[in-house]
Amino acid sequence: MQGRVKENGSFDVIVIGCGIVGATIARELSRYTLKAAVLEKASDIPFGASRANSSMIHGGFDDSPGSAKAKFCPKGNRMYHALHEELDFKLRKFGSYVCAKGESEERHLKKLYEQGKANGAVGMEIVSGQKLREKEPNTAPDITAALWCESGAIVNNFEATLAFIDNARQNGVSLYMETAVDGLLFDESRSSVRGVSTDRGNFYAPVIINASGVYADVISRMAGDDSFIIHPTRGEYFIFDRAVGGLVTSFLFSCPSKLGKGITVAHTADDNLLIGPTSVQQTDRDNRDTTSEGLDDTLDGARRLVPGIPRNMAITTFSGVRANINTGDFYIKALDRPRGFINVAGIKSPGFTSAPAIAQHVTELIMENLGDVVKFEKDPTFVPERKHIPRFVDLGMEERQRLASSDPKWGQIVCRCESVTEAQVVEAIRRGARTVAAVKLWVRPGTGRCQGGFCSPRVVEILSRELGVSPLEITRHGGKSHMLISRTKEPLLPEKPL
Repeated sequence: MQGRVKENGSFDVIVIGCGIVGATIARELSRYTLKAAVLEKASDIPFGASRANSSMIHGGFDDSPGSAKAKFCPKGNRMYHALHEELDFKLRKFGSYVCAKGESEERHLKKLYEQGKANGAVGMEIVSGQKLREKEPNTAPDITAALWCESGAIVNNFEATLAFIDNARQNGVSLYMETAVDGLLFDESRSSVRGVSTDRGNFYAPVIINASGVYADVISRMAGDDSFIIHPTRGEYFIFDRAVGGLVTSFLFSCPSKLGKGITVAHTADDNLLIGPTSVQQTDRDNRDTTSEGLDDTLDGARRLVPGIPRNMAITTFSGVRANINTGDFYIKALDRPRGFINVAGIKSPGFTSAPAIAQHVTELIMENLGDVVKFEKDPTFVPERKHIPRFVDLGMEERQRLASSDPKWGQIVCRCESVTEAQVVEAIRRGARTVAAVKLWVRPGTGRCQGGFCSPRVVEILSRELGVSPLEITRHGGKSHMLISRTKEPLLPEKPL
């Protein structure tokens, strides 16, 4: 993973943004003998909405038939059920329920069911509240019916995003971190794009894909296209200790409203309990604050579904900013002028689910519209499989002993909450982690009950050693977020002799 641009590059395709959409597009492009690059302004992957979301793989019943969301969501769902094995990221086939209270909401369930059938969603059934509680006994007694969707699943969203870009890099895609796009480059008549300017120099390519999330309209305006507006929308979440992860065994939705799918309650891919999000529109594209009011609303909404959620078992809170778009649907378009510029914008829920299908569509869009500019030939050396760093916590004792015998670092526990070893941290660094947060996203130290209270110093120490830098240079998530400010236990000498 390249964190510094030493030479300006020339490529066939440049992807702006390495959230789930940019990562899946990169992986799809890596099937071909193209020279592709992904530019990401953050220090960690994933960083934006792909980092802070509900991790749900939706069944495909929420969206109006004929919409782009309805087209890509069910297909993306089917793709994930195959891709998680090919790319080795966690996916749990828990299924989902949309819960109704009373006749009005029950009518809405029927509408969702009919939409799902039209969209090609599978495994749907409307069940009574009593049948719901037979499987989910902790759900509210006033839930009268629920739409069950067997194909609903939940992923580890960190692992999934990393898996796609990791495999893309294995197949030749270049990734440039901490590289913010600040302009586009054109030919003399401004009829075609020629590349991008960044805070680290110029990159050249005849095809530019704008997958920049909440900044998609900003980047689009650089190309002269102001046909859509992104309204950043913040949502707040709680994560609870695994001790209460079993309060539910699936993914629970309230009936959706004009604000979205509402507060959800979910058993996560790593057996925690997740609740959220709220929906607060804001002008600031980077404000990821949590508030006492927002967290109260999150908990109140979740308790409408599962009354017994104990606040004192929360281990962390967070928020994410979604790219709500004024068109109401995904905006995927190759511009006629400047030629070579493609918008992939407004990819909010079910955007994570839809991403692999969107990536295929965008690749086909380039072939159809820009085949004279970029030549697509299947790469015979493409390797579709990719392995995640072994998850020590999930291994049997025999396999643990084998790994520890091969490398003593496998026997050194760094994070006790998640049973993360030194060898896992070292491998995360080898694959590109450069910050404490990046190591956390790769192999989970700091995600447990103590939230890094014990393991963070060890992660800093290992990063310092492996990168060959002072511990004072190690950051939480890049920039000025340094973990340490000075050495301790060094004598402070007076300016003048006593």
